[in-house]
Amino acid sequence: MQLFGTDGVRGKVEIIQIEYEEAISLYHNQRIITPSLMRVIGEAVAIELSARCGKTKPQVVIGWDNRPNNSHLLTALTQGLAIQGCEVHWAGEIATPGLHYCILESAYDSGLMVTASHNPAHDSGLKIFDNLGFKTYPEREKEISKIVENLASEDREVDDILLEKLSNPNTIFNGWEKHLEALQNRLDLIRLEWDVVLKDAIDLGVVTSSKFLVDGSKGSAHAWLANWLTSNGLTSVEQSSSCIQINKNCGAGNFSPTDKWLWEEIEGEHVLLNSIKSLEISTLKPGQIVAAALDGDADRCLLFEVMENGSGIQVVDGDRIADDIIQAGVLKSSSTNWILAASIESDLSLTSSLKRFSEGVGSVETAVGDRWLSLALCNASEPILIQEDKMPGKIGCEDSGHIVLPILHPKFKDQWSLVGDGVMTLVYTILARCVLNSSNVNNSFKSGWKLRKSVKEVDRKLWDGMNELSLQIQNLAEEWFTNNSNSTKLSRAEINGSTSLLLLQGEVENLPFSLGIRNSGTEPKISVSLRLSVGCKEKLSKDPLELVEALCEHLSRNMR
Repeated sequence: MQLFGTDGVRGKVEIIQIEYEEAISLYHNQRIITPSLMRVIGEAVAIELSARCGKTKPQVVIGWDNRPNNSHLLTALTQGLAIQGCEVHWAGEIATPGLHYCILESAYDSGLMVTASHNPAHDSGLKIFDNLGFKTYPEREKEISKIVENLASEDREVDDILLEKLSNPNTIFNGWEKHLEALQNRLDLIRLEWDVVLKDAIDLGVVTSSKFLVDGSKGSAHAWLANWLTSNGLTSVEQSSSCIQINKNCGAGNFSPTDKWLWEEIEGEHVLLNSIKSLEISTLKPGQIVAAALDGDADRCLLFEVMENGSGIQVVDGDRIADDIIQAGVLKSSSTNWILAASIESDLSLTSSLKRFSEGVGSVETAVGDRWLSLALCNASEPILIQEDKMPGKIGCEDSGHIVLPILHPKFKDQWSLVGDGVMTLVYTILARCVLNSSNVNNSFKSGWKLRKSVKEVDRKLWDGMNELSLQIQNLAEEWFTNNSNSTKLSRAEINGSTSLLLLQGEVENLPFSLGIRNSGTEPKISVSLRLSVGCKEKLSKDPLELVEALCEHLSRNMR
């Protein structure tokens, strides 16, 4: 059975000593991760890696975030890799994009990140990267899963004394220092490309004159992000340092891309919202960015800006971020042909209106997950480095704040990898706004209507996007659109990488809409996402919220 979801392996951690077979069963049936599971995955990764790269002692680097049980999982993972001959190096507590840079900078054969991203602290998991910094794809994940099953069926024992010896890495180093080095190099590069620096943001009205609020979700970045931004001209103050643990009342994982609040409505326990609420409202101007939030492993970012009418605050989601960056990139380098990869949950109006920039901006729709954004931007059947003598005009976005951008390979001249880095997302967006404000240009797209709701605590095995339940959902959706518009019959679309996705597309008076239903790859839930292009909602005789709620109710009844 497949161990991997949308973004690696993820589940609730229990520190118990059990056999491999029981550990695998516990994960498949209850989504529980144990040290035994992590050890056998480590063995499987080592076996697959040795076969793929042709080395008897592959070099592997491990990083982790500060979840309370990660030390146990780290030890078990190290043991599994070492049992099968890998040399293991520890990068320490680090952000996921920092581990990515460590792989490139030191030419490791693979990198493993022990994290569960935005999930609660009691969860953890594993993300796997290859030697070029790209995440694993289904073919490799199926092979690793198969090896795990084979190892579990073998009758063998590993001596406890040997296990203890294999618990220690070959080397330990401060990976976060390398991450800072990569960030500084990228900041300097964009400064040269766009002729703009972070300290311009206040003078140009992009941010407020008071301290910029940053929320590192109590992950690795919370210890250094505010200081690094301040040293580069954007005076910042970290918000999550006082939080109890990673992702607890902090971070981007607690927000929806469509969230907005009137000033008087801001409430709750989230540390960043409370700090935003305490700002001096009279000093704020519409459109100013006042804060940014990363997720736990810092590979995505959401920003917060003052509403156009000044009445409150709203999230700047991944779609808006990508739009700002492309606008600035086109202004500063009109000869660059830009390609936008956008997931099936991005605003339909973003990709349908790219001609407002130039004929040189194209787009492609992808499955959910930044690995699919990267693959689309590589424009190849498998992930490869991009050969360009200047910064490539390539960007991938998910409305959740995952933004994939090129990073110059530190070892290979004029070759670029791709990575989602929440800190660089923050930096790029602020610098892009500086470019737009200084040019007095704002050609942003007009948002369509979208709504995404999830049904939690479901049995995901009851949905595959093609079974009888899927057909029922399609029929309900077609009936609703027929009764409430002049929509034609909905058509199914295929997206590479989305194995459980039902993606339905149609038009209302030539205005496109899209309905997607898919299992979560990381949690026991299923999501319904309805997207309408600009003007489509006004052509419907009933609120589309009614359809989303009806579909969620049907799924809830039939998936428990």
